[in-house]
Amino acid sequence: MSAPEGFVKVGRIAEVAEKRGKCVTVGDEEVALWRVDGKVFAISNVCPHQHVSGLHMGVLKGLSVACPMHGWTYSLETGAVEEGDGRVKTYRVLVLGGDIYVEESRPSW
Repeated sequence: MSAPEGFVKVGRIAEVAEKRGKCVTVGDEEVALWRVDGKVFAISNVCPHQHVSGLHMGVLKGLSVACPMHGWTYSLETGAVEEGDGRVKTYRVLVLGGDIYVEESRPSW
């Protein structure tokens, strides 16, 4: 199955363990994939607090992830901060035939 326009294949659903994060690269951006109750979410892997790459190693709290460095917590659904400050970018995800596709970032002019 080919990638839908604007999406990049980043792996297989079987490679993302339930309630565990995985870091992938989309273009030149690090993206944290999380699978919760079978649904895959994609957010920036970089915490805005000190620009630490590591949200894929964070602590899952429902549909939120806490940065392993200082505990700032972000929604996997919206990227909104729940504890701390800032916001993380979210990405649209498609799962087709067991393959995971993440939408590439587009520059905003």
